[in-house]
Amino acid sequence: MNSGVQDHDIVGVISRSPWFAGLPSAAHDSLAEAARIRSYRKHSYLFTTGEMTSDIFCVLSGRIRLMITSALGQEFAITDFEPESWLNEAALAIDMPRMIDAQVNESATVLVIPRNAVVNVGAQHPEMYQKLFVDHVTRTRGFYLLMQGMAFYPLKARLAFWLLQLAEDHGQETEHGVLIDSNLSQAELAQLSLGSRQRINKILSQWREQGLIELQSNHYLIHDIAALQAEMELKDHDD
Repeated sequence: MNSGVQDHDIVGVISRSPWFAGLPSAAHDSLAEAARIRSYRKHSYLFTTGEMTSDIFCVLSGRIRLMITSALGQEFAITDFEPESWLNEAALAIDMPRMIDAQVNESATVLVIPRNAVVNVGAQHPEMYQKLFVDHVTRTRGFYLLMQGMAFYPLKARLAFWLLQLAEDHGQETEHGVLIDSNLSQAELAQLSLGSRQRINKILSQWREQGLIELQSNHYLIHDIAALQAEMELKDHDD
């Protein structure tokens, strides 16, 4: 087993994966034997658009964000990967350059498994591919929801959705509301909400004036969850 892997319960992580759960323990051991650990600094990348990579990744700590980047340098977030999330399954099917960026948004420790090791397990246990297919379809549904938000929902509704999602994933109950325990810049919220930083700033200022939220050193305190949920209505806003 490669250096650094022994410091983590890698077999446990692999056995809980939606791709590999239910496979024999020998398959989990084989994947763990081929695995290695990499550490990534914040704002570095697992891979970038146009890059060839055949490795399979699992986030052990930190957060990875999948993004698309325009020719003008605009960045828009697709989704965030939290610990024990797996990504780059496309490498198992096609040997082509990546079409998205995988950016490290919080310093991360990542489990890396070579493609050949996964393919070998799939050859012995083809049910692995059914599990991969189900997980891929689930993620695709999430992408369709994102596209729906881009096409039909105003920016204010998209921003409200992401703040509520972050509150659910990272929220801490306080006597004054729900504190999102994640360091978020307006630029990151713009990436997630598919809007400009200037418009995000305007909306956040409005919500602060209304008493919906409060900014505390890049941590957002939501005073009124119900009011923020109401901002997700499908209607036109003067953003």
